[in-house]
Amino acid sequence: MTMTINYGSCDDQNQIKPAKRISEETEGENPRTVTVSVLAVFLLTTVILFIVHIRHTPAPLGNTQFVDIALLTSAIMATTSVSKSVAPDPNAYPRRPFITKDGRNITLPVLGFPSVALAQYPNPADQSIANEAVRHAIEDLQISYFDVAPEYGDGVAQERLGPALEPFDRKRIFLAAKTMYRDSIGSAKDLANTLKALKTDHLDLYQFHSISTERDVEQILGEGGAMETFLNAKMEGKIRAIGFSAHSEPMAVRMIESGMVDTCMFPINFAAYHYGGVGQKVLTAAIENNVGIIALKSGARGRLTTENGEAVHVPKAFAHIPEFKRQEMIDYPVVTSKVHHTWYEPEDDPVELNRLVLWSLNQPGVTAVLPPGSLGLLDGISDMLRGKNQVPKFENKDMQHMMERYNDIVPIFHNRSISGTKVST
Repeated sequence: MTMTINYGSCDDQNQIKPAKRISEETEGENPRTVTVSVLAVFLLTTVILFIVHIRHTPAPLGNTQFVDIALLTSAIMATTSVSKSVAPDPNAYPRRPFITKDGRNITLPVLGFPSVALAQYPNPADQSIANEAVRHAIEDLQISYFDVAPEYGDGVAQERLGPALEPFDRKRIFLAAKTMYRDSIGSAKDLANTLKALKTDHLDLYQFHSISTERDVEQILGEGGAMETFLNAKMEGKIRAIGFSAHSEPMAVRMIESGMVDTCMFPINFAAYHYGGVGQKVLTAAIENNVGIIALKSGARGRLTTENGEAVHVPKAFAHIPEFKRQEMIDYPVVTSKVHHTWYEPEDDPVELNRLVLWSLNQPGVTAVLPPGSLGLLDGISDMLRGKNQVPKFENKDMQHMMERYNDIVPIFHNRSISGTKVST
């Protein structure tokens, strides 16, 4: 018997119904998705009438003020509680099968939120900026799939994402995270830290982060490896599915063929596919082994250099990144965009960016894409996909144009040398 789970943590798609939008009823107002609850209106009306009654009843001024404030606070909390489950609409984007092993049928919207973008707000005082970015994504863009990792800003991104997600119904959010630790002890600690930072008791998907070497695979799958933590956490209900991200095609195929993972996050990128020779083997293996694919770096043009980017400073130690990865960042320096704070050069022409994303989404086996980690590029991609039942078809007439456009760039990933798997975390 096949169990259908239409949304992240929700075990019954009937529990989730699309929210009615005020913008559909009132022209000119800010189109924020809210539910006009009869119960909330009744509560507020009752409170107002009760306060009017109190004001006509003799009482010390201080007590009256205290009662007014307390009642209004309670009313506001009640209203917030009622409307907490409003956004996002689970059917705002086309949905595709994602986790299908063991009789499961978990689908996912085709567009995720790049929480790596929140890493640029290390100051706790910037939490309000992160809150607004997430609110905009959920309420205005109706995005419900969030992906994050401790490596993004050395813990900053997940620390900003957790509080920002609190006002929203957890059952409507598909929450994915990662760990760079390859051993059971380190990954267990990392998982505990992530759950605490994200203010949740479980993840819908937990992933081994940035697999690129045989040593990574052997340590993860071997005795005392991180897979032990993942399997235990799954039994305990702390994670719902097991996945990984990778930059090396041979290592990604090995993980897929292990039979122990549900999903794979891999760069399905136009230039890397056509000029770097990377992607087709992963897609083929994923289809053959029933493994869902999230396309990474779909919106990337190519690699950055020290001439058109900024070299990342590597400290003497990280709080959330293992030492081997710190050393790798020294051996294979990471360069970020001066404009977008990404680890590669994103396509910032909106028309060309949408072409790249559509190409990735039209590759067989791809479930969804994570757009560039620059929030300024998110809305245009969302506008292209939101409100549709199916992903628009890639126009074959655009192929020659794109081949010429990206002919002279160095692909973000390639199979020419080991450095082709080391562009970023």
